[in-house]
Amino acid sequence: MASDAEDDGTRDDDLVWRWHDNLIYGIRFDIGDPEKQDWRSDLVLDIDFIDEWLCEKSGEARFRVAPATLTFHDVADLRLSIDHGDSEGRTAMSELSIDRVTRECLERPFEFWRWTICLNSPSAGKIAFCASGYSEMVRADPRLVSEQRLPRGERS
Repeated sequence: MASDAEDDGTRDDDLVWRWHDNLIYGIRFDIGDPEKQDWRSDLVLDIDFIDEWLCEKSGEARFRVAPATLTFHDVADLRLSIDHGDSEGRTAMSELSIDRVTRECLERPFEFWRWTICLNSPSAGKIAFCASGYSEMVRADPRLVSEQRLPRGERS
């Protein structure tokens, strides 16, 4: 499992490309119960994590892809800007594709970041929020595939 704690030496530009072209096929909110002193407010993304890009001598690209859960912790100020357009119901919803992820450290007495997930698809889509950090859990071994995604039945 990867997390911010392990990325102390990671340059921000490494995080920008960590999830490039990964598909988001699930979004959920893991919200605690303040009446029970559970202040959890996590944004959870189910993704096809591209562990490795392989370029064959023939010019063909292959990928090692694994199902993963990407969780951002202590989320605040969430803004979702996802517009698939208006086809009058003729175009089905599809996975979101991550272009890049950036973060900016906020001035606080503790680590807190402003995150932006810019999307390839839908065009101009964006998920923006503040969070204390992230964790990523790869749920299975990466599988060698010819596309930047897993077949839908293999995302368990």
